Amino acid sequence: MNESRTSKGSPRGTGPWPGSNDEQSVRVWFKSRISNGVEEEERNPVVGLCLEHVSSMGKGERLMNNYRFPESEIDKLAVMADRVSKGDPVQYVIGTAHFDGHDYRVDARVLIPRPETEELVFSLVEKLKTFDGKGCVLDLGTGSGCIALAIKKRLPEWKVFASDFSQGAIDVAKENAKSIEAEVNFECSDVLQMRPFEPKSFDAVVSNPPYIPEQEKMNMEHRVADCEPLSALFVPNHDPLVFYTRMIALCEEGMLNPGGWLAFECHTRFAAKVADLFRASNIRWNQISLMDDLQGKPRHVFARIDLT
Repeated sequence: MNESRTSKGSPRGTGPWPGSNDEQSVRVWFKSRISNGVEEEERNPVVGLCLEHVSSMGKGERLMNNYRFPESEIDKLAVMADRVSKGDPVQYVIGTAHFDGHDYRVDARVLIPRPETEELVFSLVEKLKTFDGKGCVLDLGTGSGCIALAIKKRLPEWKVFASDFSQGAIDVAKENAKSIEAEVNFECSDVLQMRPFEPKSFDAVVSNPPYIPEQEKMNMEHRVADCEPLSALFVPNHDPLVFYTRMIALCEEGMLNPGGWLAFECHTRFAAKVADLFRASNIRWNQISLMDDLQGKPRHVFARIDLT
């Protein structure tokens, strides 16, 4: 293998190299190269994602065709292994993350979509299916756009809007909308400073806002705390519910139509406190509920604003 650089200056991989280019040899080689930077239980999924990415085939298809990895793909895998072993999230390394049946582009401008957020989408969509006809949904802090785009794919007759304070995140979300062919209206705005899409009101508002107190950063995995955008993760220690308080207030001031749903993803330590924000409000919220994630931890809060 050539250990130089390409003519355009792109990094090339370095040895050691696999003894053969068959599936098993490449898999064992890649797994050994990431062993110092990836926990053992995570290695097989990381290997699978990277091999599928460079070959554009699933493992089954490769095995059926007795696939042999060409030198160019092994070179790419060596570079990817180095990045993963140094702490880069594998989703940023391959440039995509899977969410509700689609691959979304992700990079350091946006959070990596996670399975618990899929649960939020599924539950909200089921509630919205009970509405007569179509309506409008707003996703606050959209990031990669995964929530807004997943809702649009599941409820194509609904109009979907999404905002984020980061123009970089909006740029990524727009690319994802084009990639999966879903029409969503995007706006760059800071929910703490202004009301998004003023003066429009919505039949549902959903958000997975920043909710991790800054003091927890020291105990988090490097791949999260040092790689994903800090502004999408952390909130001040003294005010961990700042985004929830603000969004509830905006909905009470008219951003959410009577009878509309407000749905949140939350820190498991604060989900009950978010539910209490609704109960303490002067506006009548009903059907307030906490939903556990697949690990049995309180994760999502739903509430419906009074019809009157």
